[in-house]
Amino acid sequence: VTNQVFRYAKKSGASYINKPKMRHYVHATLFTALDEDASNALRRAFKERGENVGSWRQACYKPLVNIACRHGWDIDAVFNAHPRLSIWYVPTKLRQLCHLERNNAVDC
Repeated sequence: VTNQVFRYAKKSGASYINKPKMRHYVHATLFTALDEDASNALRRAFKERGENVGSWRQACYKPLVNIACRHGWDIDAVFNAHPRLSIWYVPTKLRQLCHLERNNAVDC
């Protein structure tokens, strides 16, 4: 999470940000920014099944990997093209998952 994110949050009125916890949810926030309807549907499905937040958080990676696949596996380009995402680092785990899927994928 970049300092630019925190400056933006402070300017927007946030009084306190738990940086370590925020790192765990960056990809979920990114998924919401890219596809809010799909993100809400996924969150709702996990809530209805009574699953915990951690399992929902892990499930948010797969749609992001699919988005990267549709963009030629260039997850950085996906982030940089979106005005709300360009200030974020691409999470390492997301980058690793994209690399793994790219090596295993036949077609998107």
